[in-house]
Amino acid sequence: MPGEKKIGLRIQIKEHSKLVAAIIVGILAVFVAKEMGAFFKPEVIQGQWQLAFCVLCIAGVGLLELLSVHWEGKYAQQWQKWIMAALFLLMPTATLCMMEFLHGTFIYNWSPLTFFRNYIFILIIYFLFYAISGKMNWALMLSNTLCYIFGIANHYIMAFRGTPFIPIDLTTASTGMTVVDSYNFAPDNQVILSTTLFIFLFVLSHRIRVQQAVDKRVVLAVRIAGLLFTLIFCGLLFKTDWFAEHGMKPDFFNQARGYTNRGSLFQFVINTKYLTVEKPKDYSAEDTGVIIDDMVPEGVGKDAVPLKVRPNIICVMNETFSDLRVIGEFETNQDYMPYMRSLSENTIKGYLHAPVYGAGTANSEFEFLTGNSISFLPQGACAYESYVNGSQPSLVSSLNVLGYRTTAFHPYYGENWSRDEVYPLLGFHQFMDIGTILGEDIVEEYRLDKDFAKYAAAVRERYPDQDVFLRRYVSDAFDYFKVIEAYEQLRKESDQPFFMFNVTMQNHSGYQYPYGSFEPQVHLTGKMEGKYPKTDQYLSLLKESDDALKGLLDYYSKVDEPTIICMFGDHQPSIEREFYEEVYGKPLDQLDLEDEQKMYITPFMIWANYDIEEKTVDMISLNYLSSILMETADLPMTAYQKYLAELYKTLPIITTVGYQDHAGNWYRIADRESPYVALIENYRKVQYNNLLDRRHRVDHLFMLPSSIVG
Repeated sequence: MPGEKKIGLRIQIKEHSKLVAAIIVGILAVFVAKEMGAFFKPEVIQGQWQLAFCVLCIAGVGLLELLSVHWEGKYAQQWQKWIMAALFLLMPTATLCMMEFLHGTFIYNWSPLTFFRNYIFILIIYFLFYAISGKMNWALMLSNTLCYIFGIANHYIMAFRGTPFIPIDLTTASTGMTVVDSYNFAPDNQVILSTTLFIFLFVLSHRIRVQQAVDKRVVLAVRIAGLLFTLIFCGLLFKTDWFAEHGMKPDFFNQARGYTNRGSLFQFVINTKYLTVEKPKDYSAEDTGVIIDDMVPEGVGKDAVPLKVRPNIICVMNETFSDLRVIGEFETNQDYMPYMRSLSENTIKGYLHAPVYGAGTANSEFEFLTGNSISFLPQGACAYESYVNGSQPSLVSSLNVLGYRTTAFHPYYGENWSRDEVYPLLGFHQFMDIGTILGEDIVEEYRLDKDFAKYAAAVRERYPDQDVFLRRYVSDAFDYFKVIEAYEQLRKESDQPFFMFNVTMQNHSGYQYPYGSFEPQVHLTGKMEGKYPKTDQYLSLLKESDDALKGLLDYYSKVDEPTIICMFGDHQPSIEREFYEEVYGKPLDQLDLEDEQKMYITPFMIWANYDIEEKTVDMISLNYLSSILMETADLPMTAYQKYLAELYKTLPIITTVGYQDHAGNWYRIADRESPYVALIENYRKVQYNNLLDRRHRVDHLFMLPSSIVG
């Protein structure tokens, strides 16, 4: 028809749109205004521009919700389809900006290849949701919501523990929730900006729709293609090594670095490939004994041992106890562990390599109690949660055979890391948690109302002469008071040798708050003074731990019965990243293997109230420590413990990514050119039989015979 409009837009403003736009814009404006100070903190780069971007997003949300756009004209349908398709293809870039900024990453810092990989990955998510819903706007809204939720979870987990959100965290969420009230969830600039961008993208996605019907055959073809893309991606990831062969695998040693350099959600999904433990190549249960006999030809050690030579053994895994000077030198106003440094008589001490950094306490105790290494399990897995689901040979089961009364003690919630279920499987006769020592009624009431003032008052009434809490956790001093109390109670009932495994709680992360019950005494001086308040609080807590340790050893130095006390730190703290970088003198993502390993070093000591050989141990990983402890106590050892004691002489450090030989040479776990490949693979096979192949476990290699006690 002559004069017919070929294409045009008609814009309407509806009454209900005014109200909805006003509500959404008002809420966002109040949210940003309330937290505006977050953009002007010293560490925020170009905060004023970030704030301006938030304002633009809010304005965009208002316009999108207020204005109703209608396409008109002869070619309106074609143009609308093309423009909507273009928005669909441009949206992944905005989604990546929203999600990666929550990780502290600007996507323009990525290489073109990294951006392309992440762009395609987000497109696959879009197509998957389109295949499910059949609607473009629903696909975009669901995809962006998923990415935002992931980004927020990753952001706060990174802030709280220093490591990112990984798939295994989904199985340990209940444990994380028990300490959630000790963290600060105040929105920072990353959360504010990403939230406003998310709302903008959500409203924009809601508006992306095609007015005229799209050919159903086209819709069906696109939905089938979306499913095919997803299936191809999953097939390549889980059924082949294609991604790994093309450089797309997790940064197992430093997941945070991998998330930054390769894309957070993309790396999260890639990690899921490594959740299961594959059977070692050429593994057979029958070969386990051969491997151990080749290393320890004399077999299982001693004959029956008289009761009088079995010392009491107290093992303290001290929460986040570490000496940060292993990273590099810095100045403080006073030493934060003078007592431990002073120990020399009847003491073995040094530094060990823990399997985790910043969090993952349960994996450290798993290595110590079992002699197994996290190195052979998927990165980020919690052995307690995923693999200890049946009777598990351990240091505890050995001491049970030797007649010890075995007790586990942790002054926090027993279900954390499934300890209440796992400890009996390891052989503990008794488990004391915070309910045991403070009263189940008091603890349960606090868990319901979260009123710490009332909680502390109730505890004070029960223990009027004790300072039970330091910050909001049980202090090491009170913890050791309960250790001594348990020992004295056993002595009233029995002459059994006493074994306790004690996981403390005082130094648990969350160092940003001031507390009325805690006045920091140690702080950084010199050029670092006042720069790192989390580090100052942490160092002050170490001084409290050192003082408490002195009290514990003073008590047992006066005990007539032979007693050994082993103490070690489970991991280093999640404090200011900038502190670590200043001490190292370079960014963390530029560390080599040897420097990276320093962030996994904690102190340990084995002290006795009787004569033992004093020595300093420079190189040891945590999986060996219980074998060294059994040697020091002069107790019978299982074939596996003796195997570990021999392996230690050749490879004294084995960690999740690398290992060190006796000469100090470092090798990556996956290094097939290493001269120790066979030793590592044999250890992997022995551990597989011990931990995972329960039906064919060669029990006599991992358990002491009951006849060993005369």
